[in-house]
Amino acid sequence: MADVLFTNNASALLNTSIITTDLTIELETGFGTRFPNPTGSQYFMATLEDDQGNLEIVRCTARSNDLLTVVRGQDNTVAQNFTQNVTRVELRLTAAVVNEFLQVNGDTLTGNLNANGNEIQSAVLTGASTQMLAGEIVGVPLRGATGDSSNEIAVPSGGLPPTIGGAAILKSGDDIVAELDVAGTITLDSATVGVIVPGGAFLRVAGATAANYLQLAHDDTDVNVTGANTVDINFGGITGDLIFGAGIDLDLADNDLIRPNIIDFSVARQAITVAGSPTDIDYTLGSYVELDLSTAANPVTLTFSNLPASGTMATVRIRIQQDGTGSKTITWPTVNWLDGTEPVLSTGANEVDFVDLWTADAGTTWYGAAGINFATP
Repeated sequence: MADVLFTNNASALLNTSIITTDLTIELETGFGTRFPNPTGSQYFMATLEDDQGNLEIVRCTARSNDLLTVVRGQDNTVAQNFTQNVTRVELRLTAAVVNEFLQVNGDTLTGNLNANGNEIQSAVLTGASTQMLAGEIVGVPLRGATGDSSNEIAVPSGGLPPTIGGAAILKSGDDIVAELDVAGTITLDSATVGVIVPGGAFLRVAGATAANYLQLAHDDTDVNVTGANTVDINFGGITGDLIFGAGIDLDLADNDLIRPNIIDFSVARQAITVAGSPTDIDYTLGSYVELDLSTAANPVTLTFSNLPASGTMATVRIRIQQDGTGSKTITWPTVNWLDGTEPVLSTGANEVDFVDLWTADAGTTWYGAAGINFATP
């Protein structure tokens, strides 16, 4: 909406007669100062009326002393010829001017309001359908109740983060730890609240030096724990037990278990029904071996596989039971037997013997002893 100018009681006689095509109106000398002086998009509406009641409304866009620059035939009037000293030029309130004003129908604005960069101050916007479309909202806190700043949302200037109730609102990429409370903790106070680390991501606990950390990740099959510049994982302050569920193995991959106090333990048993020769005993399947010779060819040659690396002790206890006929014998690897004599196994029907073997160099050198002729089960 352009700027419409007004002055009070602006009126003057026409100083020079005009015809319908004239675009300049000359007022009687010295009376031009009674009228506004438009600049830019400003204007005022003037009415010309002669002694016969002929009327024309013009739009004045500029004034130079007593000369008016006009657009003829405005507000449903037509350009006419007017005579000097008979025709009066006046600034009157016209329909065109009134239509430029904001219109009110009861309490409803029927047109758009363009503040053109100016401020609307101390206003209260209400109503369920109140909206702010496009543009910007600057320097205005959002509050739940008038005067209540305890939970207001504010956006500071200078690129600082927005706040809610004075605490920073975090966005993607922000340092969450830096925004924690002074204790440096987050409390998830609900049995239904958890922290999910998406697939392909990881949970990392770093030391004072970021390059020193312990990291956990899941590859859809295993949980992989990775340490960087990490020496020990220490469990402290635990008064109970470290318990593994049924079917869960602790695989140390031939590494050391240091200074354990072992209570109530057992050794894995593997049962082998000897069907051919040689018969291999896989150490990883159990170090207590029950050999059933009921279908074995005679003699039975034993071999060993997957023994621990040299420098660690491997012990195998073998229970040997003859079949209903007996007379089966065993060919051993090279063994340094107790007293230097290889034991003679029992060969009676269903008889049972026990043989213990040791090696500290992955089976290159064996030592052995036997318990012969146990009672028949």
